[in-house]
Amino acid sequence: MPNTHNNPCSWWQPQELAIDACRHYRLGPLNIYLQRQRQQWLLAHEYSTEDMQQAPCHTDISVIPLHLTSQRYLISLSPANYQLLPRLMDRPVVVKTIQPVNLPPNEQTTLYISSPVSLSVMLTQPDMLLQNIAVQRLSDTWFGPSTQIGELCYADKTHARHAKAELSLRPHRAVTPVTVHNRSTQMLSIDKLSIPVPFLALYALPDGSLWTDPVTLSHEGLQALAHFRTGKLSAAEAQGATLLSEPVQKPEKHSLVRAFTDIFSD
Repeated sequence: MPNTHNNPCSWWQPQELAIDACRHYRLGPLNIYLQRQRQQWLLAHEYSTEDMQQAPCHTDISVIPLHLTSQRYLISLSPANYQLLPRLMDRPVVVKTIQPVNLPPNEQTTLYISSPVSLSVMLTQPDMLLQNIAVQRLSDTWFGPSTQIGELCYADKTHARHAKAELSLRPHRAVTPVTVHNRSTQMLSIDKLSIPVPFLALYALPDGSLWTDPVTLSHEGLQALAHFRTGKLSAAEAQGATLLSEPVQKPEKHSLVRAFTDIFSD
């Protein structure tokens, strides 16, 4: 297996670690430390407030920092191979737009919205899951018109970019192209969007960015409900892409989702 751990764009690929070696990963605000010993693996992590726009880095170090408490995984003969596999979150991610977005009747637009991923820390050959770690700590939020109607989600914020050229490379977040059709007769004001990430596949592109299947939302004046469907990345977007994970759930045909929370008429 080639040693690719010095290539920041391939941090999610299988790697090797020698006995008594230790490695540090920084992905956005998350720092992960892995140490292999002859009969155990050690794993620790912490979150920082450093610039989350920095490129991911992988550094060989001598030991896991002493201020951290390491999880120990005892194995009679520890395997050398491991992998940090990005996964989409296990619940929808509700993203609040930093600036309100208004869409007139019979208009459509595509927004590029990113959401943080989690990591499955795996030993490989044979496969063994050590721990799932969220790259970014998100708060819980209830998304719906009342405490009886809705669902528990994660909360995040978004710039809701409408041009791919405006996207910055943040390998700890997955970009979802969201096409919104306003088929109603009223102005559509989007204050929040619920991104149904459990229904989406996750891909890695050669530049190190993570993308999901696109989502199309069609608003037809049914208050906060919208028809949604998933698609596949376009040929240009999918060029050189590697499928990292299939959708966790499959949506029902003609699904209605509670996609918006601030819809009103001007």
